[in-house]
Amino acid sequence: MIIVSMSIFLLIIGRIIYKRHVPVRQIQECLPQELNAGMAIVDVRDYNDSYKSLTPNALNLPIAYLVRYIHELPKKPLHIIASTKLEKNMSVRIIRKAGHEVKSYSLIEEEI
Repeated sequence: MIIVSMSIFLLIIGRIIYKRHVPVRQIQECLPQELNAGMAIVDVRDYNDSYKSLTPNALNLPIAYLVRYIHELPKKPLHIIASTKLEKNMSVRIIRKAGHEVKSYSLIEEEI
């Protein structure tokens, strides 16, 4: 009984670590200025971070609200703007699970 419960516990912890920290494959990093014309830009940074460096034509949808407003994403290839790798990994997985295509990303870190 103890072995089964420990196995389940380790599986849960392993899944959490995978979803947050293992890099997402098959997307490339590029700057928002280098994007193709047919791509939509989704900014998943927090409102406090995104207003400091606004990206024109970007849909600002913080990761905390991503699941709730996933239906507002356009049905075309997406470019993700995030502030950390953790935000990027989680948002790409959430968006892909909803059936959208993520082509690229860029990390814009706040300068202190």
